[in-house]
Amino acid sequence: MPAGGAGSGAFVDADGFLVHELLAAPPQLSLWRAPTDNDRIPGLAATWDALGLAHLERTLVAIEDVDGATIVRSRYRTRTGIEVPHEMVVTPLAGGAIRIDEVAEIPDTLSDLARVGTVLEVVADLDQVEWFGRGPHETYPDRRRAGRVGLWRSTLDDLHVPYVRPQESGGRADVRWIALADALGRGLRITLDLPRQVSASRFRAEDLAAASHHGELVPRANAVVHLDAAHRGLGTASCGPDTLPEYLVGPGTHRWSWILERVEA
Repeated sequence: MPAGGAGSGAFVDADGFLVHELLAAPPQLSLWRAPTDNDRIPGLAATWDALGLAHLERTLVAIEDVDGATIVRSRYRTRTGIEVPHEMVVTPLAGGAIRIDEVAEIPDTLSDLARVGTVLEVVADLDQVEWFGRGPHETYPDRRRAGRVGLWRSTLDDLHVPYVRPQESGGRADVRWIALADALGRGLRITLDLPRQVSASRFRAEDLAAASHHGELVPRANAVVHLDAAHRGLGTASCGPDTLPEYLVGPGTHRWSWILERVEA
């Protein structure tokens, strides 16, 4: 890919998708997670399914180059026709890194979402994971006190939690940056603007949701990475109250940004 200083349009294709040699699938807006046991009890999972949040339809509105940055405006539409305006600004940085600034306008009709953020896929063989945030085990916005903020390492496979019924799992809270590399230490690093909820897995959310038992899952070669501007708490609805109000994800303007750069051994 072009080094820093090249026009940011070099990182965006004709359809407005971010392209990079280490990305197997371009970043897109994500509003859904594989339902947890707690999501199913109060009917949230059924509501999300009825809205079609698992499979948003994207329409490119416009691409514009301004002062070296490329602005991509899109609309995402749910199955029921609810539109979510989305803007992505791609700016090249020194050394070949790129910064991605995103804004999503969530309408009032989407009052209780699983997440608002970015999902992307990283090429195969980048299975060594390092992050600065809470760890070493999984943590979520309302389940993070037991996780300590620090520098942690794991493999992509070990980040996954093999619940009997597959569901959202393996996330880490308050992540400042995450790196995925091969056995020689070559790969990429993603740096967040603020401590965010992040996950890396061999499974897409729809893979987890479609399986009724862990043994049905087939790992993908690529890593599926979620960068969440906001993520709904897990709550305790399967045996107690639902998620507390302060851990819900609702309508309004959600902004987040991240930097993508190569790392070498």
